[in-house]
Amino acid sequence: MRAWREHFRPVSPAAMRIALLGIVLMGFLVRLWPLDFQSLWRDEVDVLRFAVRPLPELLRDLTRAEHNGPLYYVLMRGWLELAGSSEFALRFVSLCGGVLSIALVWGVAHPLIGRRAALLATLLAALSPYLVWYAQDAKMYAALTALILLALWCAARAVQRGRALWWGAFVLAASLALYIHLLAALMIPLYALLPLTWSSMRGRWQYWLIALGMLTLPYLPLALWQLPLLVHPHPTGHAFTPLPEMLTLLLALHTRGVALVGDWPVLTTFLFAVLLGIFVPSAQARTEDGAGGRARLFLALWSFLPVVLLFAVTLRIPLFQPRYLIFTLPPFLMLAARGIVALARMTRAVTLALLAVVLAFSLLGIWVQSTIPLKSDFRAAAAFVAQRYQAGEPIMFQVPYVRYVFDYYFPLAHPTLEGPWTNDGKSAESVAQLLRETTKGYTTLWLVASESWLWDERDLTRAWLRENAVLLDTGSFARVEVYHYRLD
Repeated sequence: MRAWREHFRPVSPAAMRIALLGIVLMGFLVRLWPLDFQSLWRDEVDVLRFAVRPLPELLRDLTRAEHNGPLYYVLMRGWLELAGSSEFALRFVSLCGGVLSIALVWGVAHPLIGRRAALLATLLAALSPYLVWYAQDAKMYAALTALILLALWCAARAVQRGRALWWGAFVLAASLALYIHLLAALMIPLYALLPLTWSSMRGRWQYWLIALGMLTLPYLPLALWQLPLLVHPHPTGHAFTPLPEMLTLLLALHTRGVALVGDWPVLTTFLFAVLLGIFVPSAQARTEDGAGGRARLFLALWSFLPVVLLFAVTLRIPLFQPRYLIFTLPPFLMLAARGIVALARMTRAVTLALLAVVLAFSLLGIWVQSTIPLKSDFRAAAAFVAQRYQAGEPIMFQVPYVRYVFDYYFPLAHPTLEGPWTNDGKSAESVAQLLRETTKGYTTLWLVASESWLWDERDLTRAWLRENAVLLDTGSFARVEVYHYRLD
């Protein structure tokens, strides 16, 4: 026991800085190496489609209902003009946001859970398969996470130093997050609770109230512009998800990544560590900031309160997608790290086994994401069609929206046909009539199908083609199917 306690002797600031730099560098490398391995999927191509529009039109999106993340596309417009529209360029901004988030995990965590646990939380963030995945995605989720962490770090600096500059930086970062993604608003109640986390807030309440008031002002226009959606809800394309399913799915993705490696060993290990992180008191009476129990409560609320708030919204408008709540993963990792460090004070063998499971499956998840196509592989599908395409052949898309990501990779001009929308209850006869009219005058047809159940759950289009066309060739790729027909 005495030998084990020696591992908890104070670590020099220089050694801590070297370890932190090494972790951030490692996180950068695991995000950079396979940045363009996965094909772009339909949401990523939206970044290119929206960002290249005229600037006045982009700015008008800031005031339109249903436009999520309008500021992100404005910012990406400038970047794409500079860097081009390659897969690497589209995703590089997310890479930067992901790496910044690693460093900010340390900045936010160490006043709350101590330096050792914060360093471990930083390592877990660097090797989190889920955070790595969205650092390699062109959408705004890595930037959203970084901005929320930046806002909290600035808030901590403001409390520690009491300077107006840090209060202003907090307001700026939190406001930018709101215009990067609407659901950053779920953090506002947590920002309001921050004074309860730090005992050093005494005497600075008035500054905090001013900062919080200034934060809500930028959100008021967004709230007013989105109000019609709450008053007059309409189909959003998302199914209603009960709260237990939301929590279960988030837990699986946050611990196992999108490849869902590891199953119960990873889930139980993380849950055990998080529960320890929440409920085991610090070995010291107080943390470095003097708010041990309150800090743990804040991290627990940050992990779970946004989920509950989003569930309340979905009772009116179904909106849940796990990636929308990616900013709840850093506090989850902080609690897990704190739990592992707390366990290390009790038993060395169990701690090493637990940490080995977490790190081994994290690395496995990253390897799977970096070597196996998991996103819709339109890159391979477009190459397959291009090798066999004859000039003038029409290409039908089911669902029609995927044409944009297909055309990103497809080098040839082609007639475009939309697969019929059948999920509104159309009869097989009416679908057949639509397809006869759509394909009239063509002797061959390419069908590119991806997530077709969203558009044609009963597969009526394929059924009609089986009866009225001859299948010439077919290709199967990750989440994409390609068929080449000769029409009768």
